[in-house]
Amino acid sequence: MLLQTTPRKVILAIIAVLLLVTTGKDWYDFAQCGAVDHCIASALGLQLYTKSAISLLVTVLAFMVSAQAFSPRDRRFLRIAFVCSLLGDFSFSLFRALTPPEYVTTSDVLGILFFMAFLAVLIHRHSRTSETDLYCHNVYWRLLGTITAVAIILYALGAFSIMVAMVLAYAFYIVTSTVVGAIAPFKGYYPAKNALFVRWGMITFFVGDVLVGLSMISGADHSAMETISAIANNFIWWFYVPAQLMLIKSCTRLEN
Repeated sequence: MLLQTTPRKVILAIIAVLLLVTTGKDWYDFAQCGAVDHCIASALGLQLYTKSAISLLVTVLAFMVSAQAFSPRDRRFLRIAFVCSLLGDFSFSLFRALTPPEYVTTSDVLGILFFMAFLAVLIHRHSRTSETDLYCHNVYWRLLGTITAVAIILYALGAFSIMVAMVLAYAFYIVTSTVVGAIAPFKGYYPAKNALFVRWGMITFFVGDVLVGLSMISGADHSAMETISAIANNFIWWFYVPAQLMLIKSCTRLEN
C-alpha cells in the first residue's frame, strides 16, 4: 500500500507541505501582481525549488513503492518513466532557477523532450499484454515516430519556431498516452484495480497538461486571457501530483 510504512508516510507528508507552500506562494504572487505575466514570472524563485523537491520525492516514492510491484517488468518501466519525468521537472524548474534568463528556451525544450520520453515509456508500459510481452506495438511507435519527424521537418523548413514544433509534437504524445492508458490496461495483463489507477492517473495527468497549455496563453496585462493563464498555472500541480501518485499505485499488488 502507498501509505503502508512510516518512511512513505513521511515522504507524502513532506510532499503535501511543499505543495501547500508552492500553492500559497502562487496565489500570493497572483494577489500582489494580478494578471501580469512578467511580474508573476519574476517571483517564481521559491516555487522552482519546491517543485523540484516535490518531483524528487515523488520519484523516490516511486522506487520505494514499486519494490512491491505486481510485476517485475512493470516495476522497471515505472522507474524508467519516473526518472524521465524527474529530469523533465528539473529542466523546467531547477535548471531554470540556476541558469541565466537567456536559457529559458533551452530548459523548456529539454523539459518537453524528457516528458515525451516519459509518455513514450508509459505507452509501452500500458499497452503490454503479458509479463513476457516485450513487443513495441508498432501502431503507437509508428504514430509517434511520424509525429516527431513531421515536427522536425516543419521546424527545419522554418514553418514553426522550435517551441511551437515541440508543443505540437508533445500534444500528440499526451493524447496518445492518455487514450492508451484509459483503454489498453483493461485489455492486457493489469489487474482490474491497477488498470483503474492507470486510467485515472493518465486522465488526471492530461487535465494537468491542459492547464499547462492554458497557462502558456498570453494576453494584455489584467486581461481575461492573462487571468485565465495565471489561474490555470496555480492549479497545475494539484493535478500533476495526484496523477503521479496514482501511476505509482498502479504498479503495486492490490486486492481485486
